[in-house]
Amino acid sequence: MPENTNTNTTGKHRKTCSQMVLNFTPSWFSVNMGTGIISLLLFAAPHQFHAMYYFSVVFYVLNCVLFTLFFLITLTRYIVFPWIFWRMLQHPAQSMFLGTFPMGLATIINATVLITVPAYGQWAITMVHVLWWIDVALSVLTCFGIPFLMFNVHHLSIEKMTAGWLLPIVPTVVAAASGGYVATVLNPDDAFVVLITSYCLWGLGLGLSFMVIALYFQRLALHHLPEAEVIVSAFLPLGPLGQGSFGIIQISQAGKKVFLENDLVRQAISSEVVFIVSVIVGLLLWGLGLWWFFHGITSVLVRCIRGKIPFNMGFWGFIFPFGVFTSSTVAISKALPSAFFSYLAMVFIVALVILWLYVAAGTLKKAFDQSLFVAPCLSCMTDLSNGVNPGSNNRVIQTD
Repeated sequence: MPENTNTNTTGKHRKTCSQMVLNFTPSWFSVNMGTGIISLLLFAAPHQFHAMYYFSVVFYVLNCVLFTLFFLITLTRYIVFPWIFWRMLQHPAQSMFLGTFPMGLATIINATVLITVPAYGQWAITMVHVLWWIDVALSVLTCFGIPFLMFNVHHLSIEKMTAGWLLPIVPTVVAAASGGYVATVLNPDDAFVVLITSYCLWGLGLGLSFMVIALYFQRLALHHLPEAEVIVSAFLPLGPLGQGSFGIIQISQAGKKVFLENDLVRQAISSEVVFIVSVIVGLLLWGLGLWWFFHGITSVLVRCIRGKIPFNMGFWGFIFPFGVFTSSTVAISKALPSAFFSYLAMVFIVALVILWLYVAAGTLKKAFDQSLFVAPCLSCMTDLSNGVNPGSNNRVIQTD
């Protein structure tokens, strides 16, 4: 995910707690996206061993704790420094990361369906149902709101474009796939509404994603690869394609029984046909995703050869897009079924866990030296201790 963060904070200039809260950006929720997808993949891996379930639970609990912590810090940020919200919305890169919040929440909803609902029953079902609708509202808000800002407030150009433009759009595709999970534990009437909504969200997000991906392809052809600081964004097209592939299979799988009971399809064979078509669509999206997967790897290798890629929060952009592409691989392996896809999925899962450990270690290190607590939407800070509102005549500095 394309976030260019400076790393000039050293141990000699420590930030106070209020300064760290001020510089706590929405991109931190990408940690939840990466952690949550690992939990889901460990639970759904084609070739299981007993300990994988417990590893999945550990990642699930860790994700819930981190999400709660990040949410409280974010809430504090906008209560204590309310002026920064509009400043963040005006920033053409930072505002894109608002989409990471509903996507991070969706991973928790999905894992709750798989892990908590079987153990605790009805109250957990009610909770995930409510949380899913909240996630839908937030996803639609970012999908409609951030492009509006892009068209009316931000100053953008194709040569400066990154695949980060996908971030406010993809949450609708993620919410659609999550609806395929939630529908499996609801009564038929509620499940029917959730699945119909999921199809609409899937079409909304994937259709817009194709437009942005086409623009990004043009940008690459005309202006070459992005700079090293944002090269991780090369993996982001995997997000809507992988999640779109997984989502359409998951929704149709959940809809087999629900649509039949609600008379949407009048014969059992019709629901099977819908599922088969969905698997074919999933394969088509997986194939397109494979090209972007190759492009992402080669782009990063080229930048590595030409010089070091500085570590920043954008490194979490490796994990979620690759993770949902792996989820698609798992879903296809179970739908066909296919030994090739199942073993390929296991290779991907192992690679993802190793990648998560590397990125998590780097994040902890950079968080400890405070170099990740830099909000690009702030240029200078005049009086943090008094909470001065930096209007048009006052600039805000990030204190190092």
